[in-house]
Amino acid sequence: MAQAYHLQERFERPGPKRILALDGGGVRGLLTVGMLAQLEAHLRQRYNKPDMRLCEYFDLIGGTSTGSIIATGLALGMSVADISALYKTVIPKVFKRWWLQGMGVFAPMFVAGPLTKALKAEFEGRTLESGDLKCGLAIHCKRIDTGSAWILVNHPRWKYFSQNSGFRLRDIVQASAAAPHYFKGVMLRLPVPGDADRSIDAFVIDGGVAGYNNPAMELALAATDPAYGFNWKSGKDNLYILSLGTGFFRERLNARQYARKTFVGQTLNALRGMIHDVSLQQIAYMQSISETQKHWFINTEKGDQPTAPYLATEPVLHFQRYDARIEQVDADKRLPEHAQKLLNRELDDAEIKCLAEITNSQEANLALLDDIGHRAGAYFLSVAAPPAKFDV
Repeated sequence: MAQAYHLQERFERPGPKRILALDGGGVRGLLTVGMLAQLEAHLRQRYNKPDMRLCEYFDLIGGTSTGSIIATGLALGMSVADISALYKTVIPKVFKRWWLQGMGVFAPMFVAGPLTKALKAEFEGRTLESGDLKCGLAIHCKRIDTGSAWILVNHPRWKYFSQNSGFRLRDIVQASAAAPHYFKGVMLRLPVPGDADRSIDAFVIDGGVAGYNNPAMELALAATDPAYGFNWKSGKDNLYILSLGTGFFRERLNARQYARKTFVGQTLNALRGMIHDVSLQQIAYMQSISETQKHWFINTEKGDQPTAPYLATEPVLHFQRYDARIEQVDADKRLPEHAQKLLNRELDDAEIKCLAEITNSQEANLALLDDIGHRAGAYFLSVAAPPAKFDV
């Protein structure tokens, strides 16, 4: 158990705390990686440290689904270049369709083997209490057999740390990425306190189903709620959360075409829409209680919440959202973070369709996601770089 305390001094060190929140989104995680590459380069230049890793800047890194893979790699001290290379190598294998594989109705669309193999190679047998973790880590998932939304953290004073610290990182990350319809869930075995011979089965799936696809708000709660051990001080000068998306896409359908879809098709559309709605809701909530440099545009009713914060007398934290909009809209309605603006060219409907798919592993699509991510990162760093008051 001694390993679990190697970060204790850092967790309890006085001063402002920095949190990185990473969304889920399948192959669109490459867009996140592109933004992270720009962020890492920016911080290396700012601190004149060419080999600086993001785990040195952020005190806690958390993610859901594809974001949990990135978060775990970063928390273990991987560079963004390492993670980018891993993604580009593994994604085509993970999202390869086999001719005998199901359509996601009676069996998952994809087999779990390639992802299991990749996570085993990268994370080996390390557990949640591993001494190799360089900063705080939070993985979001859903325990489906009990209906419990889970956030697993590596703080030794977390209420359930002694019970869950032995989980292998590769298993809980794979569970976080086990999106229904696409992958099978993961069975974890929970030890029974005081009885070494007994265990309880826990069936765990993607955290997006629990409303954690954008984990920013839950990370804010985990960082300040004593139950998780961190118990960090809130306030606009004390807590910084940088939230990165995987591409903002709002699906727009013709009502009559939607009505003609199969029931399964309508159900999947509704589920995807729910995940998008909850994520956008999280951003609106966070902006309504936070100091923000560059507000994210919510909708035509709320706009970019120009008078926020308005749910709190004083900002509870400093919050910033980075993402790219990959939806097709008229040119006069495009914002600086729209992909067409970032690329300085039009995207045809086929490209937009590919970008929106979370399982599209075609080389051209992956390259486009990477390019958009780099450009989005450069844009947001030009208008909303990490504030100097949170410098290490």
